[in-house]
Amino acid sequence: MKVLYEAKYKIIEVYAIARVVVQKYGHTKKFAKHIAALVIKQDRNLTDEKLADFLGEDEVGKALGYSKRPNPSVFSKVRKRADPRIFQEVFEWLMQNRMKGKHIHLIAQDSTDISAYSKYDKDARLGHRTPSRKEQIASKSTKKSFVFGYKLHAIADVETEMPIAVEIASANKHDKTFFHRLYGIAKDSFHVHINYNPKFLADAAFDATDIYQELHYDNVKPLIAGNGRGHYKSQKPEDKDYRKRWSIERIFSRLKEVFYLAKNRFIGIKKVAIHIYSCIIAYVLRYG
Repeated sequence: MKVLYEAKYKIIEVYAIARVVVQKYGHTKKFAKHIAALVIKQDRNLTDEKLADFLGEDEVGKALGYSKRPNPSVFSKVRKRADPRIFQEVFEWLMQNRMKGKHIHLIAQDSTDISAYSKYDKDARLGHRTPSRKEQIASKSTKKSFVFGYKLHAIADVETEMPIAVEIASANKHDKTFFHRLYGIAKDSFHVHINYNPKFLADAAFDATDIYQELHYDNVKPLIAGNGRGHYKSQKPEDKDYRKRWSIERIFSRLKEVFYLAKNRFIGIKKVAIHIYSCIIAYVLRYG
């Protein structure tokens, strides 16, 4: 009963935040319940039909303002009408609530791929992908491959395993492209740079002069693998905290396996972004 109560309370928190955010984008407060519903969809791995059944039968549906079973087509209409920035702002608001008063000492940045649902997706692009740790262990190889689709770029608080800043883009964009914006959010919104001995953990994709310069300016210690650039193998930092970088891989793994991030059934970056943010919000509610 306690678990059910907490789940209901948390989704109501999303609903309350969404009621404020949706009005900025020209929607009524009633539109917010559909935002919360799409988070439930990812948390419970429901089709639109099953989601409508759940909302019509469960107390959560009533708490969100569904007086009866909604027509499942409403959710596809929401994905068409909603601006992904609504979900982004809900996520950022939630993270501010979750991380309030906490000190962040270790942050890690990486990306994970999401395959396009259709080869005709005009927003998707072909890009490199690095196998996950689990895949590397299984295949005994770190060799890169290609993916046609999108990438979720994120900076995470290593100790709580919470994503604190994210960006969604086509798969052809290089990881380091998103360092400055995501790191800016991390240091300005979560005060990473004023903590004692903060460290930035990343793989060889972030071995770049401008990244080192910004980190040194903020007194953040860079724990970044050295990029051999084809001449020699990447060299991992000897600092014992570097192995904690895998925490961000665990976040990506949970997003894909628990919240079905990899189960993308949408075409176009707008709908794909809504899918991704719904997964991330569900993650924050479950683990935050």
